[in-house]
Amino acid sequence: MQYNQLYKLIKGGFMEKENCDELKAKFDALPQEDQEAFEAYVKASSGVRSSAKTLKKLVASKKGGEQKKACPYCQSEHFVKFGIRRGNQWYKCKSCEKTFSSVTNTFLDCTKKNLSTWETFVDCMIDGRTVRYSAKKCKINKNTAFVWRHKILDALAEYQDQNLQGVIEVDDTFFRLSYKGSKPIGRKPHSRGEPASKRGVSKEQVCVSCAIDRKRRAYSKVTALGRPTAQALSVAFAQRFSNNSTLCTDKDSAYISFAAKNRFKHVQLKSGVARQGNYHVQNVNGYHSRLKHFIRQFKGVSTKYLDNYVVWNNVINEKKRDIMALLKLCFESKTKNATRWRNVSHRPAVPVIKV
Repeated sequence: MQYNQLYKLIKGGFMEKENCDELKAKFDALPQEDQEAFEAYVKASSGVRSSAKTLKKLVASKKGGEQKKACPYCQSEHFVKFGIRRGNQWYKCKSCEKTFSSVTNTFLDCTKKNLSTWETFVDCMIDGRTVRYSAKKCKINKNTAFVWRHKILDALAEYQDQNLQGVIEVDDTFFRLSYKGSKPIGRKPHSRGEPASKRGVSKEQVCVSCAIDRKRRAYSKVTALGRPTAQALSVAFAQRFSNNSTLCTDKDSAYISFAAKNRFKHVQLKSGVARQGNYHVQNVNGYHSRLKHFIRQFKGVSTKYLDNYVVWNNVINEKKRDIMALLKLCFESKTKNATRWRNVSHRPAVPVIKV
């Protein structure tokens, strides 16, 4: 295959839809090693920066004390160097006498693999690879790959768009309740893809409340089983919307109460009306479609992890962040406790908002 000519056609946008479909068919027919070689060629030719040098640069800056300005446990600025372990600089706090490293409270904390393994794993996440593919590529156990995925997503959770403003379209989308990986007491096992026993919206459906403004900033949260209440919406959104925002929703009564309680200007679209002046919910409906397509590729996501996959979609897919920005956000996370495997496996099976 002529990689150079093929890449120029793709980059220049000279391919018609029929040619793109033909290209995709040829690509899917290639052996796995040839697919990986072509992907590496496209990344190198397009100037996409590898995570390798990026990750090493960020860790190096922390080793040099460029970002390590205080003890992560007591916030004291009085600490001294305390040796080097596995290539990382360690420190000892004079106040609380605890030791910490240059990567404490980052997604690299409490891991024993080298940076090159993490670099490969981050690239797999950027490409949306499965757990098993990432584990095989990084030569680690699939359970380790799963925990690593959620270490990164937990760090990114606080970096969903903090403030939405202007006209904000808000609506709900629903996923089938899934106890995948759990064994709830008194519940018979369900096959994957098995439909709910009740038609329409019920307690067997998990509600993901979604908001998106006209600048394409999106925020989503698992709020309830079935329809969300105004209290649940307040917990999810009240601190995410600017005070002068205008909410655009359908006729769901929960949004009427939510807007009134938080004093937001509220525009409701009548049933069967797609647009009212400049107000519509087409952006949030398009977001729902992209979110469901993203979740579908994982062949079943447990409800306990659904929030993290929503974060993955919002931060990486919707924002189109590059690798440097992604890693920098993870390193700057304010999360007090780095995610351990116990934090992942012991999460509540249904993480809805309690009101």
